[in-house]
This record gives sequence, structure tokens and C-alpha cells, in this order.
Amino acid sequence: MHDFRQKFVEKLKDFLQNDNSIHCVWEGGSAATGYLDDYSDLDLCLICADDQVDNSFQKMHDYFAENYGIRKEYRLPEPNWHGHSQCFYLLENTPEFFYLDVLIEKLSAGNRFMESDRHGNGLVWFDKKSLFDPTPTPCDEINAKTKRYYRSMRDSSWVIFLEVKKQIFRENIVDAAATYQQVLHRLVILWNLKYRPAKCDFGLRYTYRDFPPEICSWLEKKMLVTDLNQMQKNVSEIEQKFEELIAELAEKWS
Repeated sequence: MHDFRQKFVEKLKDFLQNDNSIHCVWEGGSAATGYLDDYSDLDLCLICADDQVDNSFQKMHDYFAENYGIRKEYRLPEPNWHGHSQCFYLLENTPEFFYLDVLIEKLSAGNRFMESDRHGNGLVWFDKKSLFDPTPTPCDEINAKTKRYYRSMRDSSWVIFLEVKKQIFRENIVDAAATYQQVLHRLVILWNLKYRPAKCDFGLRYTYRDFPPEICSWLEKKMLVTDLNQMQKNVSEIEQKFEELIAELAEKWS
């Protein structure tokens, strides 16, 4: 996988660098965060001229089709929540778990996904206009977001806790399981606020990287539920930890 990826990257880099409409390319994802392994996909970000987004995707499509073959391709409908254009590619003649997640940003756009505290240290392939800026998220921006998340969790979560208990008592396994995941997710948001406030909106993703091992172990056990009795017991423990964290974080985020 390492040899394949290295050759794949070098070949694609040369192709993109020769395109005058593409100004900057960097690699994010596991390569940027130091967790690259044999199962990693390739997270690629491009900045191009405002009127060249569709042309850039078409050129990449043609390049992949000619050099590898395309098994599957999915371009997200626009507008996307992040304001950019994004397409996923699964190619022929590549390792089993390898695919590409390609994000194309207009030159005039903002929200670049470059902040090092959220996205790691991006691996810049080339930067023709000195556009790459890994400056961490400003403190006032983090504080504003974390306060919103804290207040939302504090003020609204009682509804979800009531709902999961209701579905457990009804013995409605499907609804209970779905709502159980919601209460667990809300607890994790509070741990995000405590351990990684710049990533408070990351949900359960990458908790094993940022949370203490004992919390990761606790989460693993709570996610693997086998019956309603165990779920009911877990909900009581989750709610207790939730209230403890609400009180602990109140001074800082309320």
C-alpha cells in the first residue's frame, strides 16, 4: 500500500501541477494528522480559478479513467454545507480500501479547512499563490462555538433522555437503540468541549486520538449494547456523567 500510494501521489501531483488553473493542492485527512495506514483514503483539497471547478473535475475524471479506470464516482449535490465542491472516486486496479475524497475550492472562497488545530498539518503538494495558511482557529471563534454547543446540550438534552427511557419501557428496541445513540452522542459533545474544544463539532470521530484511554474504553463498552436491560442501566450511567460534565463545564462555557 505504501509503495502504491507514493507512486499514485507523485503521478497525480505532476498532473495537477501542470494545470495553470489550479493554484494550490494539499493533502489532509490521516496524512495530515499523522494516522496514515494501509486503510487510509486520499483526502485531497484543491484551489482553482472560480470558473474552473467543473473543468477541474472533468480533467480529474478523464485522468482517472485513462490511468486506472473508475469503478464508482459520486459528486455531492450543491450547495454543500461547507460551500465547496466535492467528489468521491473509487478506482480500478487500486488497493481494496483506497478511494479519493476530492474537495475543490474556488479562489474567492473562504472556509479553507486549513486550520491546524482542526485538520492537522496539511501536506502541501504545491502552492503557486501562497494560499495555504494553517493558522489555528482564533480563540474568540472557538469560544463562541463552544458556548453555543454547551448551551444547546444543557438546555435541550432532557428531551432525548426522556425519549430513550420511554422507548426502553415500551420495549421498542429499534427506537430505543436509535435514541440511545443520540444520548451517547450528546455526552461525547461535552467531552469534546472539555478535551478538544476546537473540534467540538466532530461528534464521535477520532475520539481515540483525543480522549484519555479510560474514556475511550468506557465509550466502547457503552456502544456495544446487547439488550434493553443493559441499555436502561447504561442510560442511567450516561445521564449521571452528562450532569457531572454540565456542572463541571458551566463556569467556562455557560
